[in-house]
Amino acid sequence: MDNDVGLDFFIGNTIKETQYLEESVKFNEELQGYLQIKEEYGKRYREKGPFDLLIGLDQYGDKIFSTQEINQLVNICEGIVIKYKTNDLYGQKIKQFAEKLIELCKEALLKNKLIVAIGD
Repeated sequence: MDNDVGLDFFIGNTIKETQYLEESVKFNEELQGYLQIKEEYGKRYREKGPFDLLIGLDQYGDKIFSTQEINQLVNICEGIVIKYKTNDLYGQKIKQFAEKLIELCKEALLKNKLIVAIGD
């Protein structure tokens, strides 16, 4: 794990199960903030945006994603990869993050496990 503030995504069914795992995908605060601005998260009030499951996460909280939500995360990340094909640094970082999270989600589904996001 690196020192960035943010969420770490792990494969596991409980928070305790992820305690000693090395493999994770980091969603740092900076990237989440950038995506929230780009997707105007919070300005829509009642409307749900396509990426809200991901960009609406609490950076300091924990969340266990159900199998249905894992499939939604894959769809969200695939949408991000398509939408953020830019050459700027943030576009590249967001795309890399999304690609890594897709791999993690698909691995979790194959192993019949869930995804756990742990905030700092």
